[in-house]
Amino acid sequence: MKKFLACALALTLTSAMFASCGSSDDSSSKAEAKTTTTTTTAATTTEATTTTAAPDSTAASGTESEGEAAKDISEMPATLKNYEEASVYFKKDMDVASIVEPFAEKDYENDESHVNLSIEELAGIPMLKVETLDQDNGNYKIPKIKFHMEKFFEGHEADLEKIFTIKADVVTKAVGEFTGDDGTKSLVPGNFMGAFVTQPTTGEGENSWNDLYDFGEAEWTSEWGSYELTMRPGIKDGATFVNSTEPQYVSLMRWGIPNQADFYIADLRFEDEDGNVIACAKFGK
Repeated sequence: MKKFLACALALTLTSAMFASCGSSDDSSSKAEAKTTTTTTTAATTTEATTTTAAPDSTAASGTESEGEAAKDISEMPATLKNYEEASVYFKKDMDVASIVEPFAEKDYENDESHVNLSIEELAGIPMLKVETLDQDNGNYKIPKIKFHMEKFFEGHEADLEKIFTIKADVVTKAVGEFTGDDGTKSLVPGNFMGAFVTQPTTGEGENSWNDLYDFGEAEWTSEWGSYELTMRPGIKDGATFVNSTEPQYVSLMRWGIPNQADFYIADLRFEDEDGNVIACAKFGK
């Protein structure tokens, strides 16, 4: 069943939400991306001051067509864009809490959700699993996480200032059924909308906030969806990381949705201005 109109509406609402992200760790969207019985995949890109999507800034998506069958999760590894040559891989014996943490504004009293962060193997690929735990008015609240860049580049902090482009392979997976406006139920992750952000240190004990990629994707056919997120801090003054041991972050958040759907991060890839991968030796294969 086609469901185009409501997803377009959700993306329109999303554009208003992105402006509410501020300049500190307690920045958050003040509205939720409402999900209805829509079927489509769409993307919005904001890289510095441009609103034109880069050719490689979107990924494999789950657009439904007539007669299309659900994709088995065994197909997922082939959809990952960067897994063959990434900077950071996730392994089962990792100390997850040392490299990534959730936002916790006012002890989760605002729109942030408590999350479980763990390493789980999905179709044979160890990934960082982000499990959203809290609901508000029937919708799951917003999972917001931040990666410690100074930990990834410990001992070679000079490479931080070389980062021009950041990519992440992300997989969404339904846990609970989505109920459409017509009462139809299906095990699909639905909308995947949010923001990809850099937070370099200012050198004064604070971090700036650079929302460089506002994404909007969806999967309404299969139990899972696969996406590549791309942002380019190198094209915006103040968005790049600096040679420092102080905390600096890459942050990712997904707007609230009505059904429970976890998301998984398979890898992170850091590139210099020429597109060369910048290695993180302790986190490589």
